[in-house]
Amino acid sequence: MSKEENSNSLVMRMRHTLSHVMAAAVRELYPEAKFGIGPAIDTGFYYDIDFGTTKVTETDLTRIEKKMRGIIARKLPMTYREVSRDEALKWAKEGKQDLKVELINELPEGEKISFYDLGDIFTDLCKGPHVENTSECGAFKLEKVAGAYWRGDEKRQMLTRIYGLAFETEAELDEYLKKQEEAKARDHRKLGKELELFCFSELVGSGLPMFTPRGTILRDILNDFAQSYRIKNGYQKVCIPHIALVDLYKTSGHYEKFPEMLQFVSQESGDHLALKPVNCPHHSQIFASQPRSYKEMPVKYLETTMVYRDERKGELGGLSRVRSITQDDSHVFCTEEQIGQVFGELIASAQDLYEKIGMKLHLRLSFRDDGDGYTGTPEMWEKAQSAIQAMAEEHKIEYFIGIGEAAMYGPKMDFMATDALGREWQVATVQLDYATPSRFGLEYIDADGSKKTPIMIHCALVGSIERFMSVLIEHTAGWFPFWMAPEQVRILTINDEVADYADKIKAVLDETELNEPLEHRKIRYSLDDRNESLGKKIREATKMKIPCILIVGPKDVEAGEVSVRLKDKEEKVKLEKLGEYLKTL
Repeated sequence: MSKEENSNSLVMRMRHTLSHVMAAAVRELYPEAKFGIGPAIDTGFYYDIDFGTTKVTETDLTRIEKKMRGIIARKLPMTYREVSRDEALKWAKEGKQDLKVELINELPEGEKISFYDLGDIFTDLCKGPHVENTSECGAFKLEKVAGAYWRGDEKRQMLTRIYGLAFETEAELDEYLKKQEEAKARDHRKLGKELELFCFSELVGSGLPMFTPRGTILRDILNDFAQSYRIKNGYQKVCIPHIALVDLYKTSGHYEKFPEMLQFVSQESGDHLALKPVNCPHHSQIFASQPRSYKEMPVKYLETTMVYRDERKGELGGLSRVRSITQDDSHVFCTEEQIGQVFGELIASAQDLYEKIGMKLHLRLSFRDDGDGYTGTPEMWEKAQSAIQAMAEEHKIEYFIGIGEAAMYGPKMDFMATDALGREWQVATVQLDYATPSRFGLEYIDADGSKKTPIMIHCALVGSIERFMSVLIEHTAGWFPFWMAPEQVRILTINDEVADYADKIKAVLDETELNEPLEHRKIRYSLDDRNESLGKKIREATKMKIPCILIVGPKDVEAGEVSVRLKDKEEKVKLEKLGEYLKTL
């Protein structure tokens, strides 16, 4: 469905009308309120309002919602009419609606100006569309209050934004509210604290997470898992510094597009330096450090390292948006004939990785728009975009095209994953880049002795490890698969009499090796032999979402077995078969 078709759909017209109904209710309750904009959005609507010195909070939403329902019950028509610029300005000035005056003054000369009348109780500057009558508004609920700068400009006044939810039926609204409750329970910020995975400090700063021992294990497993695919395909590890001369980013084009990048001057040398926001320029210089021949192509580098990007404080949230971003990065320098092979390897890797994690994938082909800010020639872009689309079709992967979503240096194949709540996330990305090698003057000697410019392919299978962890935590609700869990097994003893048997269980666990990368083959376990009730031990282990709990009592010793408690079942396992059993989890 196109953007225009979407905005004209029945539910979007309902939502847009409800924003007007809410504004009408607000004006009745707060006559001095000044109105900004009130659009329909994917789940409902909002309105940005200046309440002056009056503070409106979520406790006021019940009163506003009640007034809205009264207005809707009157079955008022929504009537469209066109007015002149002078009439529009007169209406806004007489109503002391300064924000509307600004909006009217910014309309292009000659553009039609239209109002919608909500019965005879409220008029608003609006292009529409709307339902014909408030009786068609569907099911709704006011959701929350937030602050929003006027026109998104932090130098302008802060307005109060009231959000509402709206759907065609009560059943759809109820289903959405249930999902919202489930999303709150799965919130990675809440679970990250409960499961002791990461923390923040005001002294360290916003958007700069620190990972605990448990969280670091999870990070390492995810990274090693992702990088193992590339190691199988001949990628070699490299290591680069975290700062560079600003000139590096002037050559790559990043400085021109992001001049606000943090930079500082060395007091020792006077060099202008920057914290690296990307890794590709460094990797290009490793490629350029020696003569290259077509015989060694493709040259494949991989590295897991942090990059640093500044964000507004209001946009930072848990691990979803951070200032220190860890990337499972890789860059390939190849010939044009090798693009298909390299992409094919990366596509297969992404599909297998996300299948094992339990997420369904489809593609967004991220292409450029007509704007400025892209490097390379239009011919390069046309060639790269055609190549990426051809590869998506060759591999028979469902895709859609996102215009304006490209990186500055080339189009992308972005893998979109759907989580357990049906939410869509951009995860892995493979990017084709004709521009960067040219900007850095990279070359190799071809079979005929001529100098050629390589093609560059950027890829991250996980992307930002921090952001991916936020998605993974919420997708699994903290119940990580056995192979990934920071603590896979916890042994709980009923009393001290079973201590020797618990040691035998530990010996089995120590000897058992899983079919994972070498550094993760040993089972990660702990022993809880405290003088506490078994019930308390079980509750604590369950709260930490340990995937496998082994309960040991005198009867288990007698039978030579272990009581196994998993998330969804309990069973008895013979001690001599425990190792093989754990390999099946």
